[in-house]
Amino acid sequence: MFSKILYPTKFDEFSFQILKSLICLKSAGLQEIVLLYVIDEEAIYLAKESGLPVDIEQIKGSENEKMKEYLDYLKSNELSVKTKITSGKVVNEIVKEAALENVSLIVTGRHKRQMIDELFIGSTTDGVVKKSPLPVLVVKYHTIRLIEGKVTEQFCPHIFRKILYATDWSEHSERAKNYMPLLYNVGAREIVIVHVIENVGKEGEDERLKNLKQEFEQIGFKAKTYLIHGKPYKEIINLASMEDVSLILMGSHGKGFIKGVLLGSVSQRVLEYSDRSVLIVK
Repeated sequence: MFSKILYPTKFDEFSFQILKSLICLKSAGLQEIVLLYVIDEEAIYLAKESGLPVDIEQIKGSENEKMKEYLDYLKSNELSVKTKITSGKVVNEIVKEAALENVSLIVTGRHKRQMIDELFIGSTTDGVVKKSPLPVLVVKYHTIRLIEGKVTEQFCPHIFRKILYATDWSEHSERAKNYMPLLYNVGAREIVIVHVIENVGKEGEDERLKNLKQEFEQIGFKAKTYLIHGKPYKEIINLASMEDVSLILMGSHGKGFIKGVLLGSVSQRVLEYSDRSVLIVK
């Protein structure tokens, strides 16, 4: 499932550190990484309209130079690497290249967050998650958190240390669950399983969670379960923080936690507001 991944980058402050954190995916079958830089045609258009000089070839040459460090690092870790520079609408190009390269996973990072109350993802990542039919791993490598009244910078190089798996028992949650053996292979040893419901009175959920816990324990995980009543995305985010997980695993575009609510809306809010990395499986 992780044999070939696409890593689009703008060479942001933490993009190289995020790339380094992906090396552990070798133990889950990773063989090749496609490094992609997209020249934003809308930004080029605005620059030209403003009378600024734009040299596309110079931009390509500059970005190729930046890719050398990434290329050398990946090759030193015995991974095949392909570098690509394209131009167009950024989200569309990322989704298109993922299909052309037949990758199994898209990995995106995010810009450094400057304010406590800002969202955790930008428009590009948001667009890729919405448009891509493939699983997308959004790495929140660097966060700014308010701890005991103090603004604190935190880093999470061990993305797969501890997993929170949110399930609504849909087929999309089942697809996400299929990734757990691979995550175990890359070093995950603890899993927190949560099912959130907004209406009281549902029966049989404890038994289903118990069975799921046993299933993960057979893989080798240390597992615990939570059945919570509340607003799904808020409860998932709060539990992720309380349990100090490093990754939230969710399905998307399936039935919701309650009738009439799409799981896509829940996963989108978790993705936007959680300070944890999130793996969204379609």
